[in-house]
Amino acid sequence: MTKRVSIIGGGWAGLAAAVELCNKNIPVTVYESARQLGGRARSINIDNTTLDNGQHLMIGAYQQMLSLFNTISVDEKKVFHRIPQQLEILDLITRQSVFSLELPKLPAPLHLLVGMLRCPSLNFIEKITTLFRFNKLLNSEIKKDINVDQWLEYSALPEKYINYVLKPLCLAALTTHTSTASARVFQTVLQQTFNDSSKNTDLLIPKVCLGQLFPQAAKQYIEQHGGKILTEHKVDQITFSGDRATSILINNETIDIEHIILATPAHIIEKLVSSSPLLKNTCEQIDRLKYEPVTTIYFQYPQSVQLPAAMMGVVNASSEWLFDRQYCNQPGLIAVVISANGAHMDLTNQALSELIASELQTLFPHWPKAISSKVIREKRACFRCTTNIDKNRPGISTVIKNLTLCGDYVYFEKNNAAGLPSTLEGSMRSGVKCAQKFIQENN
Repeated sequence: MTKRVSIIGGGWAGLAAAVELCNKNIPVTVYESARQLGGRARSINIDNTTLDNGQHLMIGAYQQMLSLFNTISVDEKKVFHRIPQQLEILDLITRQSVFSLELPKLPAPLHLLVGMLRCPSLNFIEKITTLFRFNKLLNSEIKKDINVDQWLEYSALPEKYINYVLKPLCLAALTTHTSTASARVFQTVLQQTFNDSSKNTDLLIPKVCLGQLFPQAAKQYIEQHGGKILTEHKVDQITFSGDRATSILINNETIDIEHIILATPAHIIEKLVSSSPLLKNTCEQIDRLKYEPVTTIYFQYPQSVQLPAAMMGVVNASSEWLFDRQYCNQPGLIAVVISANGAHMDLTNQALSELIASELQTLFPHWPKAISSKVIREKRACFRCTTNIDKNRPGISTVIKNLTLCGDYVYFEKNNAAGLPSTLEGSMRSGVKCAQKFIQENN
């Protein structure tokens, strides 16, 4: 008889593991403490408006995500606008575009070559220099991890490209300031984006909110394939006997388990496994992880208000990235994203809204005043992706024979390759890898 797998956590990692297991006809039960699925990438309702709890950027390099969507019969064309890479960076001080790059629909690497040659923000010498030195940056092995600032300084790339493209992209991708961010991890992100198909650089702009994008479709697939999804079921404790987990405690009810996948945020794990002395080292390893927030400020304007592009960057401002939610069937709604810690975290929501509203008014003086605003702060949105971070990341397996881990913080690469940062793709890859490991070991 096939073992039933109990998955604690209904975020994207836990749901990805459940989908992969259900696809192989392995019974699963997913326990989620909240009312809704999705974890740190979910839809919420505020004042009768459906919002994402954070604005996530997805790209064509998210191959695991797209593969899982195919498994659960989610049509990419129905849920995403696929747009060739467009990068427009505005300077709050000058109120002008300081960097503009658009990649054409051409096979790799021609899309990069033609896109760079057409770039109006660099002179001809800078364009040629960027092409050659960026390729060297991508493909030169980093034997000893250093921070991204040091790595980019050694690259001798044009300052415009470093300051207006690579540093903002690093902060967005790793949610870690470049002064401490891991060069090995950032290089991996860039390699997976630029070293393969030209489709990998495409922007995937959701047409629907995050809850509809994956969690709801995954739930339907899991239940259709014999799995169970139980929301508002908070697991308070796991009971162990030697090197095996035997039961979980939910709402004062003890439930026997056969195999358990912990798909909770990392900082929750110690509370669940504290009764097992065998997991002390795992807990100590997880305790060394630090976290960074992501703040999203939503502004509702009249429906006629639009950004010049689906996504735009901002420098010399508190605002970092602007997203036009008209693509998500929410016309007039602008999302502003600020990654990691900073002075904005010391401001009240009202003060932060007023600050960002003034920046938007400076950049787009023809816009009317916003009708309303909402601030959403995910204080533990991502683990801090510092140098040598992979040494502090636990693997999928644990010393408990029937307990495995999945989540964006879990390290699962081979041959000491750098892991991914806190992204939806990283979460889903982790869930799938965890499920595949169980399948392999229980055939």
